[in-house]
Amino acid sequence: MTDSKDVIKVGYWHIRGLAAPLRMMCEYKGAKWENITYELKEKEGGGWDASAWFAVSKPKLKERNPLINLPYVDYKAKLVSQTDAIIMYLASELKLDGGQTIDCIQLLAEVMDLRNSAVRLFYGPKETYQNKIKDHCTVTVSRHHTKMENWLKSKGSTYLLGDKPTAPDFHLWEMIDQHEVLAKSLSLESPLKNCPRLAKLYKEFRSLKELQTYFDGPASKYPINNKMANFGNN
Repeated sequence: MTDSKDVIKVGYWHIRGLAAPLRMMCEYKGAKWENITYELKEKEGGGWDASAWFAVSKPKLKERNPLINLPYVDYKAKLVSQTDAIIMYLASELKLDGGQTIDCIQLLAEVMDLRNSAVRLFYGPKETYQNKIKDHCTVTVSRHHTKMENWLKSKGSTYLLGDKPTAPDFHLWEMIDQHEVLAKSLSLESPLKNCPRLAKLYKEFRSLKELQTYFDGPASKYPINNKMANFGNN
């Protein structure tokens, strides 16, 4: 019988969002893991009920970690919150840091910069989204993709830190994929059009045999964003 402490519990909203890289890391390494999700419910008269997280689960988890938020990982009696901290914790436990901790951290920070730019529009005022989303997709994303393209060129490798995926590749792939979906929804060219190395990473990662269970399963088909978002909410 498996001890519950030996199972990696990944908690997040019932979307891809910030949990997708965590779920993929667990799946890639063949870890025993549990997918815990919290779903928003539509309120009568408008708005969203998030009590499944804020009223039911968060108070109990907060007793163990005062910093608790979504996403979180609960493993080996250690409860970790904050996305990059979780990714690095899993990287250590699953041996996915490639022995290059500092590079992992700076690459994750770069990916998070792109995500934060996107989320401000995805969850911001609808008018702002409509006015700025095409520039985001063609200018902001291009700038971030070019940085990663040049990084891959400098390393001469398929993935960010070698010929096998490490922690930052999982979040990078998720952000590339989200922006590929976004570009198609706007009838724009692929943001990868001038980034052949990044395009190769994107394709090779999607083909990894260790991840086909994830890609064939329900978690990869969750909405990208939550129900109130301007994009990817269904």
